[in-house]
Amino acid sequence: MGLKKFFIKIRWDLFNVCFRWVPINKNKIVIDNFFGKGYGGNPKYIVEKMFIENPNVDVIWVINNTVDKTLFPPQVKLVKFNSIRAIFEFSTAHIWIDNVKNNYKGKKRKGQFYIQTWHGGIGFKKVEKESIETLSKEYIKESKYDSKQIDLMISNSRWVSKNYRDNFWYNGKILETGLPRNDIFFMNSNNIKNKVKKFFRVNGDIVLYAPTFRNYLSIDSQVELFKINGEKIVEELYKKFGKKYTLIIRAHPNIAKDFNLKENQFLKNGSDYPDMQELLVASDVLITDFSSSVFDFMLKSSRIFLFAKDYRDYIENEREMKINPQKDLPFSFATSEKKLLNDINNFNQKEMDRKVEMFNNKMGIKDDGKSSQRVANLLNKELKGSNV
Repeated sequence: MGLKKFFIKIRWDLFNVCFRWVPINKNKIVIDNFFGKGYGGNPKYIVEKMFIENPNVDVIWVINNTVDKTLFPPQVKLVKFNSIRAIFEFSTAHIWIDNVKNNYKGKKRKGQFYIQTWHGGIGFKKVEKESIETLSKEYIKESKYDSKQIDLMISNSRWVSKNYRDNFWYNGKILETGLPRNDIFFMNSNNIKNKVKKFFRVNGDIVLYAPTFRNYLSIDSQVELFKINGEKIVEELYKKFGKKYTLIIRAHPNIAKDFNLKENQFLKNGSDYPDMQELLVASDVLITDFSSSVFDFMLKSSRIFLFAKDYRDYIENEREMKINPQKDLPFSFATSEKKLLNDINNFNQKEMDRKVEMFNNKMGIKDDGKSSQRVANLLNKELKGSNV
């Protein structure tokens, strides 16, 4: 454990003991989205539904220093991540909502309820226990400790539920509610599309390129790897679909702040946009490598193209794949821009729609636009004192 992390944990344990003498606020929820990243993920959509039926619920959201506070609803109270105030809120809240497994929150008290929404659904990579050889002893210890405290995990499919049970060191309750963040794909999308286009100052349609993080490469090497000829891509898409496109690249959160991209009329940097789901909704086409965004985007469209120039190096140096992108999915897979352009040209909409439907049935996908309501209902029930 690093020295900084060690002292943070000591501070949590010390103040957690002090605050345990303060009664639990039965109407309070405290939320973390990916270590204080901001207003997004499954927690965002759960809270918005909860406010509709329970506008007086006390919602605390922990944030880091880079977050745009203006994006939060006015009734959400913001607290600095890992601050003494944050420790107080976690120590005295009735409900915890989180979407990562190694965020230390101290020891849960009797009467507190912890729901883990996780930050992915179906995914390419092996995670948690299944990739144990790539994880640090510290992470494994943190994840096991977190799992012991969880009261409920939510899932959107048979596949995800099995993955939780097999690999998350978790024996508690799992509900296949669907993923709240995916409700957005079943709503009227015009307002979201207009919002995203206004943010990036683009006309026409959007093709989103969302490559995943590489542990085996430096940030500079990843920036170089993710370079793509936006002009050629949008030109080929125009030929295929008859639409004018702008290509938006969204880097993984781990490198987003260091991902400097030279923009032009064909290419925009989408790494700072706060809500990935809104980007997916606003996009007409998705290009990615091993991102679980594939399994979200296919709820609205089959216009998905897999592209990884470093596929062989990735397999040798990164985590082992649980889903083989070349064999297990209905989408085309390219390791060069030339092949990607050819895949766009050969795309068959009708055939791909059929294949995606078969894949969804095979995985047991439960997303239907009502996930947020289901989770909000059960959490409101918990706040009222009924067991979930």
